[in-house]
Amino acid sequence: MGKKTLRILIIVIFLIVLSGIYYTLFETQKNKNHIIELRETGFYPKTITIIQDDAVLFRTKLNETFWPASDPHPIHNYYPEENFDPQRALGPDEEWQFTFTQAGTWRYHDHLNPSLRGEITVLPNKSYTAYLPCKKETGQCFDELIRKTVSEKGIAAAYALFTETYAKGELPRACHWTAHQIGEEAYELFKGGETFPITGETSYCGYGFFHGFLESLLRENPDVKFALSFCDEAERQLGILGLQNCYHGIGHGFTEDPPDPSVWGNFEGMVAPGIEICEYLFKNSFTNLNLCLTGVFTVPVGFAEKKEYGLSLSPSDPFAICREQPYKYQKACYGEITPKLDSILEGDFSQFPKHLAGITDEKIRNLIIWVAPSVMVAREILKDDYGGFIEVCRNNFVGIEREICWGGIILGFFTHGEPEKQYKKGISFCKSQLFNASEKKFCYKQLFHRMHAEYTEDKIKNICTNEVSETYRSSCLSKNQQSIYKDPVFE
Repeated sequence: MGKKTLRILIIVIFLIVLSGIYYTLFETQKNKNHIIELRETGFYPKTITIIQDDAVLFRTKLNETFWPASDPHPIHNYYPEENFDPQRALGPDEEWQFTFTQAGTWRYHDHLNPSLRGEITVLPNKSYTAYLPCKKETGQCFDELIRKTVSEKGIAAAYALFTETYAKGELPRACHWTAHQIGEEAYELFKGGETFPITGETSYCGYGFFHGFLESLLRENPDVKFALSFCDEAERQLGILGLQNCYHGIGHGFTEDPPDPSVWGNFEGMVAPGIEICEYLFKNSFTNLNLCLTGVFTVPVGFAEKKEYGLSLSPSDPFAICREQPYKYQKACYGEITPKLDSILEGDFSQFPKHLAGITDEKIRNLIIWVAPSVMVAREILKDDYGGFIEVCRNNFVGIEREICWGGIILGFFTHGEPEKQYKKGISFCKSQLFNASEKKFCYKQLFHRMHAEYTEDKIKNICTNEVSETYRSSCLSKNQQSIYKDPVFE
């Protein structure tokens, strides 16, 4: 036997032996049962690696209910089969077992305390099985990338990634959702002792950052004094809008998600604890009280939209819940249900005016006319033609209501538009040939009002000088900007 043949034979024997060792190890690990316990410090072990078709048994050492479920909170849909969720809270003495048939890395949390997290990596049980690190169609890949970026590079890097992705038209999530997630991840840094600046980026997408951060903070540690001190710092760095959205976050954080089973089906029972906190903190200021209440109402209204926990919204009368509220709470209630018209009407903006039938209170009507287009325009935010929106406002409203409707569309550009470039959509909108001269003048004034509320003086000057036609330039530069919508007090 030649040396070359001998070498080949040795290599073949080595590979056979190696494959046998792998097979033996694989068979000993395959179908193994694993245990994850919820302890005072969180899930233990926090991260594990298993083989496809292994089962994981979840249990708790705490004398309280728990609810392990797939990320993201609260929709639990990252895991492909959408059943990594026991669908209910588990008692202290209960166990729940789940078999992982899908390879990938699956993050999960306690639905009753979303700050408690864990991660399970499922290796394929065949060497040729596709390994799926994330579920792209649900936005999981991007969510995981945002999470990793915050953890490893910080808040600024996450916002830079977010802005870059938005500019490419590849953002898989709603703008507010992503900002909310960055806030949640920022809280994880804060909890670990790291500090971060409250920069202008945290104002993106309707201040979703504050909602995520404060929701996580208050549900884990309901320290009202700290929350208020954080809001004071937000005002110092970002101004009044930072403070206001921070107050909204406080109401959001003090409203249980998910609710205690004792109040399922009871809207009033769900909002009662949050209302109590808001009244305690802000009873002498309707503006601040309302901001806090919007954070309270948005939670059960979200349940009702998804028909969860015994709540639902009537497609023919979605505002029925609000009519039962004390008048000073109605602004918050109507303001939080109005965005849900988008899902009720499946994005058909032309149908939203019909829900104003029977609403005679001027304040409530104006609120709905202002909020509905600001939300529904989000579906079309990457497009350039908003003629349909212009005509719906024109054909269904007159006078001040028509102008409020158009102003709501502009608000939508700033709430959902590309960070730092929201004004571009506004300029394009106001240039529409569907507007006559006086309507264009009005449109630009509303656009300039939003710009002055969102941007620095230097940025405004640059936009007005270089991107606004000379006809409207002086109006753009003027600091005397007013909104067509006068935010009313509901006493």
